Amino acid sequence: MNGILLVDKPKGITSYDVVEKIRKWLKIKKVGHTGTLDPQATGLLIVCIGKATKLTPFLQGLDKFYRGELVFGILTDSLDGEGKILEEKDASLLQRNEVESIFKKFEGKITQVPPMFSAIHWEGNRLYNLARKGAKVKVLSREVQIHYLKLLSFSHGRHPKAEFELHCSKGTYVRSLCSDIGKVCGYGAYQKSLRRMQIGHFSLKEAKKMEEVEEKIKKGEIEKIFWGLTQALPHLPLLKVKGEAEKLVKWGVPLYLSHIEEIPPTLEKGDRVRLCNQKGELLAVAVSLQKGTHFSQERAGFKYLRVLA
Repeated sequence: MNGILLVDKPKGITSYDVVEKIRKWLKIKKVGHTGTLDPQATGLLIVCIGKATKLTPFLQGLDKFYRGELVFGILTDSLDGEGKILEEKDASLLQRNEVESIFKKFEGKITQVPPMFSAIHWEGNRLYNLARKGAKVKVLSREVQIHYLKLLSFSHGRHPKAEFELHCSKGTYVRSLCSDIGKVCGYGAYQKSLRRMQIGHFSLKEAKKMEEVEEKIKKGEIEKIFWGLTQALPHLPLLKVKGEAEKLVKWGVPLYLSHIEEIPPTLEKGDRVRLCNQKGELLAVAVSLQKGTHFSQERAGFKYLRVLA
Protein backbone atom coordinates (compact mmCIF):
# COMPACT_ATOMS: atom_id res chain seq x y z
CA MET A 1 0.00 0.00 0.00
CA ASN A 2 1.77 3.11 -1.27
CA GLY A 3 0.22 6.56 -1.55
CA ILE A 4 -1.29 9.41 0.44
CA LEU A 5 -4.45 10.12 2.41
CA LEU A 6 -5.89 13.60 2.77
CA VAL A 7 -7.23 13.87 6.31
CA ASP A 8 -9.31 16.56 7.99
CA LYS A 9 -7.59 16.66 11.37
CA PRO A 10 -10.03 17.32 14.21
CA LYS A 11 -9.40 19.65 17.14
CA GLY A 12 -7.81 18.29 20.29
CA ILE A 13 -5.38 15.70 18.89
CA THR A 14 -1.86 16.01 17.54
CA SER A 15 -0.75 15.29 13.98
CA TYR A 16 1.27 12.42 15.46
CA ASP A 17 -1.95 11.00 16.96
CA VAL A 18 -3.49 10.94 13.48
CA VAL A 19 -0.49 9.06 12.09
CA GLU A 20 -0.54 6.55 14.95
CA LYS A 21 -4.25 5.83 14.50
CA ILE A 22 -3.87 5.24 10.76
CA ARG A 23 -0.75 3.10 11.35
CA LYS A 24 -2.76 0.98 13.79
CA TRP A 25 -5.77 0.66 11.46
CA LEU A 26 -3.63 -0.31 8.47
CA LYS A 27 -1.24 -2.46 10.53
CA ILE A 28 1.84 -1.10 8.74
CA LYS A 29 4.85 0.81 10.06
CA LYS A 30 5.64 3.24 7.25
CA VAL A 31 3.19 6.08 7.91
CA GLY A 32 4.04 9.76 8.33
CA HIS A 33 2.73 13.28 7.71
CA THR A 34 4.12 16.20 5.73
CA GLY A 35 3.57 19.10 8.12
CA THR A 36 2.40 19.45 11.71
CA LEU A 37 -0.84 21.10 12.76
CA ASP A 38 -1.15 22.27 16.36
CA PRO A 39 -3.48 20.14 18.52
CA GLN A 40 -6.07 22.94 18.66
CA ALA A 41 -5.84 23.62 14.91
CA THR A 42 -7.96 21.69 12.42
CA GLY A 43 -7.91 21.02 8.71
CA LEU A 44 -5.87 19.42 5.98
CA LEU A 45 -3.14 16.96 6.92
CA ILE A 46 -1.34 14.94 4.24
CA VAL A 47 -0.56 11.42 5.48
CA CYS A 48 2.03 9.41 3.53
CA ILE A 49 1.87 5.62 3.51
CA GLY A 50 4.45 3.03 2.40
CA LYS A 51 6.76 4.24 -0.36
CA ALA A 52 5.01 7.62 -0.28
CA THR A 53 7.01 8.42 2.88
CA LYS A 54 9.96 8.87 0.51
CA LEU A 55 8.05 11.74 -1.11
CA THR A 56 7.66 13.73 2.12
CA PRO A 57 10.47 16.23 1.29
CA PHE A 58 8.69 17.18 -1.95
CA LEU A 59 5.40 17.82 -0.14
CA GLN A 60 6.75 19.67 2.89
CA GLY A 61 7.83 22.65 0.82
CA LEU A 62 4.37 23.42 -0.59
CA ASP A 63 2.59 26.67 0.25
CA LYS A 64 -0.17 26.60 2.88
CA PHE A 65 -3.59 28.28 2.98
CA TYR A 66 -5.37 28.97 6.27
CA ARG A 67 -8.46 30.56 7.73
CA GLY A 68 -8.37 31.67 11.31
CA GLU A 69 -9.43 34.13 13.96
CA LEU A 70 -7.36 36.30 16.28
CA VAL A 71 -8.42 38.22 19.39
CA PHE A 72 -6.95 41.62 20.26
CA GLY A 73 -6.19 42.87 23.75
CA ILE A 74 -5.05 39.57 25.24
CA LEU A 75 -1.58 38.05 25.25
CA THR A 76 -0.99 34.41 26.25
CA ASP A 77 2.22 32.47 26.85
CA SER A 78 1.35 29.92 24.14
CA LEU A 79 0.14 32.63 21.69
CA ASP A 80 -3.21 30.81 21.39
CA GLY A 81 -6.29 30.33 23.55
CA GLU A 82 -4.87 27.33 25.42
CA GLY A 83 -2.16 29.24 27.25
CA LYS A 84 -1.94 31.33 30.39
CA ILE A 85 -3.01 34.98 30.04
CA LEU A 86 0.04 37.20 30.52
CA GLU A 87 -1.51 40.57 29.77
CA GLU A 88 -4.94 42.04 29.08
CA LYS A 89 -5.88 45.44 27.65
CA ASP A 90 -9.00 47.26 26.52
CA ALA A 91 -8.73 47.33 22.72
CA SER A 92 -12.19 48.80 22.05
CA LEU A 93 -10.70 51.79 20.18
CA LEU A 94 -9.21 49.52 17.51
CA GLN A 95 -10.83 49.99 14.09
CA ARG A 96 -11.18 47.72 11.07
CA ASN A 97 -9.17 49.99 8.77
CA GLU A 98 -6.27 49.93 11.26
CA VAL A 99 -6.25 46.14 11.22
CA GLU A 100 -6.33 46.06 7.42
CA SER A 101 -3.41 48.47 7.32
CA ILE A 102 -1.41 46.34 9.77
CA PHE A 103 -2.17 43.19 7.78
CA LYS A 104 -0.66 44.80 4.68
CA LYS A 105 2.59 45.44 6.56
CA PHE A 106 3.02 41.69 7.09
CA GLU A 107 2.71 40.72 3.43
CA GLY A 108 5.93 39.75 1.63
CA LYS A 109 9.07 38.35 3.23
CA ILE A 110 9.02 38.68 7.00
CA THR A 111 11.13 37.43 9.89
CA GLN A 112 9.42 35.68 12.78
CA VAL A 113 10.41 33.79 15.91
CA PRO A 114 8.65 30.41 16.34
CA PRO A 115 6.66 30.10 19.58
CA MET A 116 8.11 28.25 22.56
CA PHE A 117 5.03 26.02 22.52
CA SER A 118 5.98 24.34 19.22
CA ALA A 119 7.33 20.99 18.01
CA ILE A 120 10.68 22.41 16.93
CA HIS A 121 13.72 20.47 18.15
CA TRP A 122 16.22 22.29 20.35
CA GLU A 123 19.27 20.30 21.51
CA GLY A 124 17.35 17.03 21.35
CA ASN A 125 14.19 18.32 23.03
CA ARG A 126 10.88 19.59 21.71
CA LEU A 127 10.37 23.26 22.52
CA TYR A 128 6.91 22.62 23.98
CA ASN A 129 8.42 20.18 26.52
CA LEU A 130 10.95 22.80 27.58
CA ALA A 131 8.22 25.45 27.78
CA ARG A 132 6.12 23.25 30.07
CA LYS A 133 9.11 22.91 32.39
CA GLY A 134 9.50 26.68 32.49
CA ALA A 135 12.81 26.62 30.62
CA LYS A 136 13.72 29.63 28.49
CA VAL A 137 15.87 29.21 25.40
CA LYS A 138 16.79 31.55 22.58
CA VAL A 139 14.82 30.45 19.53
CA LEU A 140 16.37 31.57 16.26
CA SER A 141 14.24 33.70 13.97
CA ARG A 142 13.42 32.54 10.44
CA GLU A 143 12.39 34.18 7.20
CA VAL A 144 9.02 33.21 5.73
CA GLN A 145 6.87 34.48 2.88
CA ILE A 146 3.37 35.86 3.41
CA HIS A 147 1.78 35.88 -0.05
CA TYR A 148 -1.37 37.52 1.23
CA LEU A 149 -3.14 38.19 4.53
CA LYS A 150 -6.77 39.15 4.04
CA LEU A 151 -9.20 40.43 6.69
CA LEU A 152 -12.54 38.63 6.27
CA SER A 153 -14.48 40.15 9.18
CA PHE A 154 -13.95 42.40 12.20
CA SER A 155 -16.09 42.68 15.34
CA HIS A 156 -15.74 45.59 17.78
CA GLY A 157 -15.58 45.27 21.56
CA ARG A 158 -13.23 45.30 24.50
CA HIS A 159 -11.40 42.42 22.83
CA PRO A 160 -12.10 42.77 19.07
CA LYS A 161 -12.03 39.67 16.90
CA ALA A 162 -10.70 39.45 13.36
CA GLU A 163 -11.27 36.56 10.96
CA PHE A 164 -8.56 36.25 8.33
CA GLU A 165 -7.41 34.28 5.31
CA LEU A 166 -3.72 33.53 4.85
CA HIS A 167 -1.53 32.20 2.03
CA CYS A 168 2.02 31.59 3.23
CA SER A 169 5.20 29.61 2.69
CA LYS A 170 6.20 26.51 4.61
CA GLY A 171 7.54 27.08 8.10
CA THR A 172 5.17 29.95 8.89
CA TYR A 173 3.88 29.96 12.46
CA VAL A 174 0.45 31.58 12.42
CA ARG A 175 0.43 31.94 16.20
CA SER A 176 3.60 34.01 15.99
CA LEU A 177 2.08 36.03 13.15
CA CYS A 178 -1.00 36.82 15.27
CA SER A 179 1.18 37.77 18.22
CA ASP A 180 3.35 40.05 16.07
CA ILE A 181 0.24 41.75 14.68
CA GLY A 182 -0.87 42.34 18.27
CA LYS A 183 2.47 43.96 19.09
CA VAL A 184 2.23 46.33 16.12
CA CYS A 185 -1.29 47.47 17.02
CA GLY A 186 -0.20 48.03 20.64
CA TYR A 187 -2.87 45.91 22.30
CA GLY A 188 -1.48 42.42 21.97
CA ALA A 189 -3.30 39.50 20.32
CA TYR A 190 -3.58 35.73 20.31
CA GLN A 191 -4.71 33.12 17.78
CA LYS A 192 -8.19 31.92 18.76
CA SER A 193 -8.69 29.36 15.99
CA LEU A 194 -6.98 28.04 12.87
CA ARG A 195 -8.04 25.78 10.02
CA ARG A 196 -5.76 24.67 7.18
CA MET A 197 -7.70 24.89 3.92
CA GLN A 198 -5.11 23.90 1.34
CA ILE A 199 -1.57 22.58 0.84
CA GLY A 200 -0.22 23.23 -2.64
CA HIS A 201 -2.74 21.68 -5.06
CA PHE A 202 -4.44 19.64 -2.32
CA SER A 203 -7.68 21.04 -0.91
CA LEU A 204 -9.51 20.40 2.34
CA LYS A 205 -12.60 19.72 0.20
CA GLU A 206 -10.90 16.47 -0.89
CA ALA A 207 -10.00 15.41 2.67
CA LYS A 208 -11.82 12.81 4.75
CA LYS A 209 -12.67 12.92 8.43
CA MET A 210 -10.98 10.40 10.71
CA GLU A 211 -14.22 8.45 11.16
CA GLU A 212 -14.53 7.92 7.41
CA VAL A 213 -10.88 6.93 7.08
CA GLU A 214 -11.32 4.31 9.81
CA GLU A 215 -14.53 3.02 8.24
CA LYS A 216 -13.02 2.67 4.75
CA ILE A 217 -9.95 0.88 6.10
CA LYS A 218 -12.01 -1.58 8.16
CA LYS A 219 -14.27 -2.30 5.18
CA GLY A 220 -11.29 -2.85 2.90
CA GLU A 221 -12.29 0.13 0.76
CA ILE A 222 -9.22 2.29 1.36
CA GLU A 223 -8.64 2.61 -2.41
CA LYS A 224 -11.76 4.78 -2.63
CA ILE A 225 -10.08 7.58 -0.67
CA PHE A 226 -6.46 6.75 -1.49
CA TRP A 227 -4.17 8.80 -3.75
CA GLY A 228 -1.54 6.73 -5.58
CA LEU A 229 2.14 7.61 -5.85
CA THR A 230 1.80 9.26 -9.25
CA GLN A 231 -1.03 11.45 -7.94
CA ALA A 232 0.96 12.48 -4.88
CA LEU A 233 3.03 15.15 -6.64
CA PRO A 234 0.67 16.86 -9.10
CA HIS A 235 2.78 20.04 -9.05
CA LEU A 236 5.70 18.27 -10.78
CA PRO A 237 5.80 17.60 -14.57
CA LEU A 238 5.22 13.94 -15.48
CA LEU A 239 7.66 12.33 -17.96
CA LYS A 240 7.28 8.80 -19.30
CA VAL A 241 10.31 6.54 -19.45
CA LYS A 242 10.53 4.15 -22.42
CA GLY A 243 9.95 0.50 -21.59
CA GLU A 244 13.52 -0.68 -22.05
CA ALA A 245 14.82 2.15 -19.84
CA GLU A 246 12.67 1.35 -16.80
CA LYS A 247 15.33 -0.97 -15.38
CA LEU A 248 17.91 1.82 -15.65
CA VAL A 249 15.88 3.88 -13.20
CA LYS A 250 15.72 0.96 -10.77
CA TRP A 251 19.49 0.60 -11.00
CA GLY A 252 20.08 4.35 -10.63
CA VAL A 253 21.70 4.62 -14.08
CA PRO A 254 21.56 8.18 -15.57
CA LEU A 255 18.88 8.80 -18.21
CA TYR A 256 19.47 10.45 -21.58
CA LEU A 257 17.16 11.98 -24.17
CA SER A 258 16.76 8.60 -25.91
CA HIS A 259 15.29 7.10 -22.72
CA ILE A 260 12.38 9.58 -22.44
CA GLU A 261 9.27 9.57 -24.63
CA GLU A 262 8.92 13.33 -24.78
CA ILE A 263 10.65 16.33 -23.19
CA PRO A 264 8.29 19.29 -22.63
CA PRO A 265 9.73 22.53 -24.12
CA THR A 266 8.73 24.40 -20.95
CA LEU A 267 11.14 22.30 -18.85
CA GLU A 268 13.87 24.38 -17.23
CA LYS A 269 17.24 23.25 -15.91
CA GLY A 270 16.82 22.55 -12.19
CA ASP A 271 13.10 21.68 -12.44
CA ARG A 272 11.94 18.66 -10.49
CA VAL A 273 10.02 16.02 -12.44
CA ARG A 274 8.16 12.76 -11.92
CA LEU A 275 9.47 9.82 -13.94
CA CYS A 276 6.92 7.09 -14.58
CA ASN A 277 6.80 3.88 -16.61
CA GLN A 278 4.49 3.07 -19.54
CA LYS A 279 1.75 2.06 -17.11
CA GLY A 280 1.89 5.45 -15.43
CA GLU A 281 3.46 4.09 -12.23
CA LEU A 282 5.86 6.44 -10.46
CA LEU A 283 9.47 5.26 -10.68
CA ALA A 284 11.41 8.23 -9.34
CA VAL A 285 11.59 11.94 -8.63
CA ALA A 286 14.45 13.62 -10.43
CA VAL A 287 15.85 17.05 -11.27
CA SER A 288 16.43 18.10 -14.88
CA LEU A 289 20.04 18.82 -15.78
CA GLN A 290 19.09 20.52 -19.03
CA LYS A 291 16.63 22.97 -20.53
CA GLY A 292 13.74 21.43 -22.48
CA THR A 293 14.28 23.46 -25.65
CA HIS A 294 18.02 22.62 -25.81
CA PHE A 295 18.09 19.04 -24.56
CA SER A 296 21.33 17.41 -25.73
CA GLN A 297 21.55 13.70 -26.58
CA GLU A 298 25.17 13.64 -25.50
CA ARG A 299 24.73 14.57 -21.84
CA ALA A 300 22.80 12.96 -18.97
CA GLY A 301 19.38 14.52 -18.67
CA PHE A 302 18.35 13.90 -15.07
CA LYS A 303 19.70 13.42 -11.57
CA TYR A 304 17.68 11.20 -9.25
CA LEU A 305 16.39 12.66 -6.00
CA ARG A 306 14.30 9.64 -4.93
CA VAL A 307 14.02 6.25 -6.61
CA LEU A 308 10.82 4.37 -5.75
CA ALA A 309 10.98 1.53 -8.26
